[in-house]
Amino acid sequence: MTSSNAATESSFIDSIRPRLHEKLRPLFDESSRCLPILESTCQQILNHMGPQSNAVNLAQVISRDHGLTCKVLQVANSIAYSPQQTIVSVPHAVSWLGLDTVRSLVAAAHLVEQLQHWPVRQHEFRTMIAKSLVSATYASELGTAIGYPQPGQLFTGALLYSIGDLAIAYLAPDLLLALQAISKKSKRPSECALQEARLIGVPRLTLAQALAHMWNLPDDLIELFRHPEELPMEHWQSGFQTYRGIVVGSIQLIEALTAPASRTAIEEAKRTLQLGSGLSSGPFTDLMIRAMDRGRQLIGSMGLTIDSFHEAMSPSNEQDTTESIPHPPPIKPTVGKEQTVFTPREEPAAPIRTKPLETLQAFQDSLQAAKDLNGLLGTFVQSLHRDAGFDRVGLALLNQNNCDLLAARLVLGVTPPAPYLRSLSGSLSREHPFFLKVLKRVDPLLVPNFFDQMAGTLKQDFIEVWRPTSAIVAPLRVGAKPIGLIYCDRVTTGQPVLSEDYQVFQLFFAQTTLGLNRLAGIR
Repeated sequence: MTSSNAATESSFIDSIRPRLHEKLRPLFDESSRCLPILESTCQQILNHMGPQSNAVNLAQVISRDHGLTCKVLQVANSIAYSPQQTIVSVPHAVSWLGLDTVRSLVAAAHLVEQLQHWPVRQHEFRTMIAKSLVSATYASELGTAIGYPQPGQLFTGALLYSIGDLAIAYLAPDLLLALQAISKKSKRPSECALQEARLIGVPRLTLAQALAHMWNLPDDLIELFRHPEELPMEHWQSGFQTYRGIVVGSIQLIEALTAPASRTAIEEAKRTLQLGSGLSSGPFTDLMIRAMDRGRQLIGSMGLTIDSFHEAMSPSNEQDTTESIPHPPPIKPTVGKEQTVFTPREEPAAPIRTKPLETLQAFQDSLQAAKDLNGLLGTFVQSLHRDAGFDRVGLALLNQNNCDLLAARLVLGVTPPAPYLRSLSGSLSREHPFFLKVLKRVDPLLVPNFFDQMAGTLKQDFIEVWRPTSAIVAPLRVGAKPIGLIYCDRVTTGQPVLSEDYQVFQLFFAQTTLGLNRLAGIR
């Protein structure tokens, strides 16, 4: 920094100090307990995001920290990044995730580590940091999608944009609450800045700008704080306009999604990003869902959550594809109680074995007639139960906005269905690690003896309710993206699932996969 620049920054800070609310003046005192913590954290983040950081050095830094290693491997093995094998080493994780993503994880870990220095008001700080991390993930994903030359710069900008708020929260949480109330009520940035100045002496972004000067943060971040005006509803033209549009737009979207905002506010924030980026509706929607997914995986690996996250990433005119899978007509129950011991009994041969050509042709015709994902999956489940001879069939889909959550949608051959649906649902990483492995596969899996798979890999409720012996479990994919899984067995007749059953399943499964891709426009 040149002496003239230092003098200008010192003058800028000196002009702010006397106007500041007395509770915030310690921010510019060297004795402030808050500043060394935040300044050190910012510098560590910048070091890991800077050009001097490379894959080898970063892998070495991660490997020396057991906690950080676990976080990186957890994210690398999540369905959000769709690995088709278990990633067990840090170099492999860096290779799979990409350098920018791993840098982001390390930077985020540094920020979360500082929570220990705020022993009180932990919930507020954790929420602020979690929102910054998700905003940063959105910014990075959007930048990558439109070919922005430095997606890591976008992540850093969105992550550090909240440094002023963190500093205010540390010294005067009541003032931060009042500032947040102003931003919720005021629509125009100029009006918001005026009210903020009345409350704390200067606009909130001006305070953040002064802190950024004092800590020698990047010029592009300081420039963000200098431009509080509203984002235009138009395509971004310049490099800085794109940088600012992505960073600030991502932050505004997450604020809308995590606040008691109206659907209109959320759609407006999404529209600003879509118009600015120039992405068409389909790719933009896919991008937003992926960014939400990866943001959740990131904060989850850090032990953070966000309350009241609106599940509103799909366009408002699209129906939730996981909620309306048609249920077939009621099937006469084979048992009358939840926990009934199934005994072997004679069953008529399945249609696929007595009339294979007619059965497959009818199945293909039904798939062709399906107009959407729901109808096609409903046909698949019903045909496995009715035509392929499987006694119990369960369909579970990944949550559209959080792919760690598996939600059972339809079960056939059991009664009552509620406990079976509940036990098939849950967190993949915490409750269903076995199903997580299945979802990383491409082909169906025949499990000859389920008890060999159970130790610590399946939700206890699933074991107690389903009492599986042998079964077929298969991932459902649209293109390369996993969307859910199918489970089927023959337990109610006391028959194991054999290789012949696997071959029959493959016939129905292959046609269903083609149908899913047809509906998605994938050839």
